[in-house]
Amino acid sequence: MELDLFKLSVDERVHDPAVPVGVFAEITKEMLTEEGCHALHEVSLQFAIQDAERVQYPDYLEHPLPLLSTRLKLLVEKFCPRMKFFAVRLLDLRRKHSETYWLMIPPRVGCLSAESEFRPDGALRRLVVEGEQLNSWMLFQVAGIAETQILVHLALAESLLRRDFDGIRLTRVERTGTGSSEAAYGS
Repeated sequence: MELDLFKLSVDERVHDPAVPVGVFAEITKEMLTEEGCHALHEVSLQFAIQDAERVQYPDYLEHPLPLLSTRLKLLVEKFCPRMKFFAVRLLDLRRKHSETYWLMIPPRVGCLSAESEFRPDGALRRLVVEGEQLNSWMLFQVAGIAETQILVHLALAESLLRRDFDGIRLTRVERTGTGSSEAAYGS
């Protein structure tokens, strides 16, 4: 039986999410893999955020890295006890304020269906996944595409929906032969 999968993203009602700057001056793409993440212990994971009139700190930040609030990390850890997390300090220099988020290193799973669609520049237009093994993953990243697409299993999605998380959007992902729909909450 195929269970639903959902893409984890920031709800579009979060207008001014904190955006860390200078991330890729410290972190390479190789460090964001299960094999290379040990190198993250050697770099400073403290970043100023983009200066803005107003800044929101939702439970999930998508760009430029997938960052979780401590509350969200604690829940994800229950479903994914072997997931690797690294503390990241976000600094709001204007307000002299800091927040701790958690960089997660989800496993990359090759599940891209041939039905997925791409734009002429190679960017993903429509994500479709396939594979029987997908039901065994609670949270993972889709391998084989340039974008970061974090997918969560139905059980984790339901647990997220039962809690009062702020600014998270879950979008049902198409699987070969299925449709899609959206659900947003918190904000």
